[in-house]
Amino acid sequence: MFGEDLSRILDLGDPEEMARRLDELDRKMEQAQASYEQLEQVAEGMRITEVDPAGVTATVNVDGQVTELMTTPQITRLPAEQIGPTILACIVRAQSRIADRYREAAEQTGSDDDMTRHVIESYRQRYPAPEPETPKPDGTRTLKLGQLEDD
Repeated sequence: MFGEDLSRILDLGDPEEMARRLDELDRKMEQAQASYEQLEQVAEGMRITEVDPAGVTATVNVDGQVTELMTTPQITRLPAEQIGPTILACIVRAQSRIADRYREAAEQTGSDDDMTRHVIESYRQRYPAPEPETPKPDGTRTLKLGQLEDD
């Protein structure tokens, strides 16, 4: 965006037109900087919460770090070996929503450009959506991390 503008400015022979275009480019850069600053403020306060019906609530920030983890007495109904995987699966689902929440914030702040799309894609790669369950040909199934057999 800015590189094309700069090329057009430098190709002009008229000094007044060059000054006008430089002022326009400066204005665009200031607007982009303000949008990025606003996006960063929104992202810093972003929290994504996922609730698992087994009695787990996990909240993560935009960096994917767990900021809150709560369990209810309902989790004690799970076999002990399923509690950890259930909690982890809840955290992974919350993290997998970071890219979409960041994209929404970018749209709201007017920060929709190549750099922002790159950041969103990096979140998608770092925190991909959990893979859906695929039944086996014999009708049996493998439980996903944190999934109960009767789900």
